[in-house]
Amino acid sequence: MTHIPTSTLPAIGEALAGGFFAGSYLENGALMALIVAPKAEGEAGDLEWGPDGETGARSLIDGLANSNAINDDDHPAAKFCRDLRIGGFDDWHLPALDQMTVMRANLTPEDDHVPTQTTADAFKEGGPEAFATNEAYWTSTEWSSGYAWYQNFGYGGGQDHDGKDWSFRVRAVRKCPL
Repeated sequence: MTHIPTSTLPAIGEALAGGFFAGSYLENGALMALIVAPKAEGEAGDLEWGPDGETGARSLIDGLANSNAINDDDHPAAKFCRDLRIGGFDDWHLPALDQMTVMRANLTPEDDHVPTQTTADAFKEGGPEAFATNEAYWTSTEWSSGYAWYQNFGYGGGQDHDGKDWSFRVRAVRKCPL
């Protein structure tokens, strides 16, 4: 992974390293930039997380490790993300629960229950990169043998878990050390 100097970070929602800067977070003591994939290439709908059974994809923060643990045909959401090649990068993955929290905090579009959260025009309601406010997005974080975590971007941005055989939206991310 290429290090990105913090002095060159763009504003939230601006182009960075194959996608859009979603914010920064700490992962095992290291400051990381979270990059969300362009919607046209890096988002899919109606994908299952995978079958029941323990997978070890339990990290709350390391979506790449989780995605690598479930990167097979039995886990369509993670496989979709890991198969992506966008902007010359091949380290796209299904975000972990806490990575998704960064996107919720910085890129939530306006809806009837939440005033405008993001200042990034492309991610505001109706923008070309906006998250759907009426649909859930899978995370890579397993909750139990039969459930995994998901994120909503509407209705206050709630997180919850549901059956792994449910179909939700997926939006890939990548990370870069700062």
